[in-house]
Amino acid sequence: MTHRTRTLLLAGSLAVLTACSTSDPDAGGSGGDGGGGGDVATGAGVTDDTISIAMLTDLSGPFAAGAAVQVTETQAYWDRVNADGGVCERDVELVVQDHGYDPQRAVSLYRSVSSDVIALQQVLGGPTSAAVLPLAQQDGMYLGGHGWAGVALQYENAQIPGTTYGVESANAVDYLVDELGLQEGDKVGVVYFVGDFGSDSLAGAQFAAEQRGLEVVPQEITPRDTDLSAQAAALQEAGVSAVILGAAPAQLASLAGVLGSLGLDVPLIGNTPTFGPSLLDTPAGPALLENFYTVTSIAPYSLDEPGVQEAAELYTEADPDGDLGWEVPLAYAQAELLRAALEGACEAGDLTPEGVVTAMRETSGLDTRGLFATELDYTDPTQPPTRTVYVSRASADAPGGLEVVDTFQGPSAEGYEFG
Repeated sequence: MTHRTRTLLLAGSLAVLTACSTSDPDAGGSGGDGGGGGDVATGAGVTDDTISIAMLTDLSGPFAAGAAVQVTETQAYWDRVNADGGVCERDVELVVQDHGYDPQRAVSLYRSVSSDVIALQQVLGGPTSAAVLPLAQQDGMYLGGHGWAGVALQYENAQIPGTTYGVESANAVDYLVDELGLQEGDKVGVVYFVGDFGSDSLAGAQFAAEQRGLEVVPQEITPRDTDLSAQAAALQEAGVSAVILGAAPAQLASLAGVLGSLGLDVPLIGNTPTFGPSLLDTPAGPALLENFYTVTSIAPYSLDEPGVQEAAELYTEADPDGDLGWEVPLAYAQAELLRAALEGACEAGDLTPEGVVTAMRETSGLDTRGLFATELDYTDPTQPPTRTVYVSRASADAPGGLEVVDTFQGPSAEGYEFG
């Protein structure tokens, strides 16, 4: 059996691949920024001229604002790739469908597009991804941009863009202890969506709290809950010293505002999807500026690193008046990850859905020039490619509303195990 491990450096619009292989070096063609398209086996979603990929996203549900930003950035990315010669001598065509954060609709949309695309660039949302992942695994279909739920580690075809919600929350607890002064015996509230996203966030916080001698006070909510007065009152009564939130921007706005009105002056730390920069212009803005942190795999929009700045420049060209936020570098990074897998499949002479998954799983030492906090390693499907996060604070001065204060990997996050 031949095993090839690719070490990738993503640089601008070019993915440079170095490989060690005993296979025929001419199998995938050669030359060109997008890889050669010579003697290459093809499958679903690939013609002599095009490679079709899909996004199943949330343009009408709780993450609609950020999803729209990601669609704009992703389309701009592939437009630029096509202008530079495409991938494997083919143009990449992007198909966008709105599931509205509805798992049943996501499944229906997947079934309608799966035979016509080579890969899923994104299935936004924990419950929607959980519904689609087993179907995509059965079909051997690459699935990227599916959020950060740990359930994805059960699927070899899933490419997590960073670490998991559980590891994020474990890092949040470690950061509260090591950097923000929480002590043994303190209580940490966890307000979380029911489902894979929130339950993963809760599990990571509970694991880390046990390691660090803290007590978790859980508060379960749904995406329909936009008034968190009852939850905030319960946290105040419990005497929490900090709060972790695994939910959406609407819930963050309510929770931060109510906590502020109650005088509960404690750190509030959100998982990756919780923050939107427009929240700083709401009544919750002052409370967020005072107390809000976020732990994320992806860099915020304001980070001065080459990969992030390229993503920001591309977005500004595509939509000069568009909303800014962490979704811009995320969309760019997810497209970079898929492009690397497509080019690896082309190089191997197997431009099929299964070939894309194989190429992704042969990737290690992937440097995204600041888009993620560390290099990424996808060779072990049972582990996230990194456990390091960016810790950022709400900032009225930073573009996109977040400013990095640290990169962080705490002991609980390092030791967190996946069932």
